[in-house]
Amino acid sequence: MKKIITILVVLVSFLSFSQKIKLKKEEVLVDDLVWLKYEKSNGFDLSLINLSGEEIVFLKFVKQGSDNMIFSRDGKPNYFEVSFLGLNKKIEIRNFDKEIITIIYKAKVIKEDGTFDEEKVNRLVEKYGTPFSDESNKSSNNTNTIIIKEEPRRSGVNINIGR
Repeated sequence: MKKIITILVVLVSFLSFSQKIKLKKEEVLVDDLVWLKYEKSNGFDLSLINLSGEEIVFLKFVKQGSDNMIFSRDGKPNYFEVSFLGLNKKIEIRNFDKEIITIIYKAKVIKEDGTFDEEKVNRLVEKYGTPFSDESNKSSNNTNTIIIKEEPRRSGVNINIGR
């Protein structure tokens, strides 16, 4: 009985300390306080804007598969390309936009004044990188053309005696 109570207390404490991130009325709310603003375009693309009105992060949906979903059925991954504007840094993630915003928030890449902590952005880039475009570039660069040259056929009989 004592173990069950201990487990419940630990679970409740974890749940009470986790931040709740919501996208509501073009605002990103963390525990019901405005953290950033956002704008959606083209259905999936999303811009994160600091409270000064400056666009700082752009999430672009890259569709490689035949579906408009993140996890396509035909084996080609659809993903979000996350650009940290002004730093020329990108990552690629196969999550939905709310989960990506949660990753950015938990990584603390945006300081309270709405600017980037470049060291933390570099860590995030190191962690996630650009695996989908890297793989795509790798497979498109390996298109070697092999030319087989056949010797012209000579008429007659070819006989080898000895060596």
